[in-house]
Amino acid sequence: MSKKQKGVPIEFIGKDSFDGRSFKENLEMIIGEVKKGKILIMDNSLNPNKKRKLIEKSMESVNEDFSGIEFTSLETGDFFDKALNKVYGLLGKDRRRGLTIIGNSRAMEKVKEDETSVSFIAKGIQGGKGSS
Repeated sequence: MSKKQKGVPIEFIGKDSFDGRSFKENLEMIIGEVKKGKILIMDNSLNPNKKRKLIEKSMESVNEDFSGIEFTSLETGDFFDKALNKVYGLLGKDRRRGLTIIGNSRAMEKVKEDETSVSFIAKGIQGGKGSS
C-alpha cells in the first residue's frame, strides 16, 4: 500500500491457503503481513494452543515499529460441532470452523465481542519496516 492511499488493507485468507506449510511457517507469514499494516480475516478458528503460540510469536516480534497484534476468533457450529471439535482435538486434529481476525494492535480497536459477532474499528497506520 502506498503512503498516499488512506485506509487499512484487509486480506481474506481461505483455510486452504495454510495447507502444505507448518504452523510455524504460517505464523511467520501472519506476523509478516500484520507488520505491513494489513488486517487478516482467516476462514478458520484457532484452537487455544495455536492462539497461545500466535500471542507468543507476536510478543517476540514487538519493537519500536511493531506494537503487537489484536485478534479475535468466532467459532461456528452448534453444541454437537463444538463437542466433535474437542474429540478431534484429542486425536491431534483440528476441524474448527469459524473466523479469525488478526491485525496490528495500533490498527484494531475492539468495540464489541460475543459468541456470535465481533465489531471493531480499523484505523489506518503507517506500516513499519518491510511495508510496501
